[in-house]
Amino acid sequence: MTKKEYIKRQIARTNKKDYENYVVTRIIHKIDDLGVKFTTQQYVKRPNGCGLADLYFPQINYFVEVDEGHHLSNIEGDRVRDADFADATGVAPARVDVANSDIEQINSRIDEVVKDIKNLIEDQKNLGSFVAWDIENEMNPDSWIAKGKIRLEDKVAFRRSFEWCNVVGLNYAGWQRGGATHPNEKNTILWFPKLYANGVWDNSFDEKSGIIIEKNIESEAAKIAHIDKCLRDLVKTRIVCARVKSVLGDVQYRFRGVFKLTDERTNHSTGVVWRGVGSEMKTYNYL
Repeated sequence: MTKKEYIKRQIARTNKKDYENYVVTRIIHKIDDLGVKFTTQQYVKRPNGCGLADLYFPQINYFVEVDEGHHLSNIEGDRVRDADFADATGVAPARVDVANSDIEQINSRIDEVVKDIKNLIEDQKNLGSFVAWDIENEMNPDSWIAKGKIRLEDKVAFRRSFEWCNVVGLNYAGWQRGGATHPNEKNTILWFPKLYANGVWDNSFDEKSGIIIEKNIESEAAKIAHIDKCLRDLVKTRIVCARVKSVLGDVQYRFRGVFKLTDERTNHSTGVVWRGVGSEMKTYNYL
């Protein structure tokens, strides 16, 4: 996908939301930097489901919310929502009130938001930590092999699971299994789970505690057999690249961290418990 197509598809998500479309497009045009990535209708996990942020800049972890008329009757709900966002992402959204403002006030508030965004970008550039958006390489395994590692904050996702196999040194053209043996790190596999109930599996991920609980719910016998197998297995480390839907609705596999089996918490009642132990993984040249 090119930047042109990506930007068109992101803006199209606001087309039927008149004020939101105005605010979002004005912010994007005033930033005027194709090295800055943005997403619209960004999913944010909340304690009871998920929320959608109107505009998000992943490189600087900055959210923008457009307050239209319906927000006036849900002030408490917005307060709770902001608290959930801050808990999940570390920041509260910047708000643009279009319901109680005239056009001059709206534009003035947009100017303040744009100034904040540009200052955050400039701060990162001064520290040497800003990485310009490169859509051609962000989902290319070779570009991450060259970097030597992938971190959680890089928010790396690939369209196919075999591409994750390739960043650890394999050279696959396809892969259909739920995991793959790591060719360079002992007793480690790549794992491509759905971290939600699906078919015979009921997996869950508590991001706050960094715990994944894995359950086979096909039958009681199958659940117990799987738990016992995991406890016997020498492979105690999993690099988790979970199956997710992107903001544009396509399936991707996203790096969620390095996890180890927690023997003392794994049992027939709870399921298989995996504890997060690392926020980055090494990448390797092809074997």
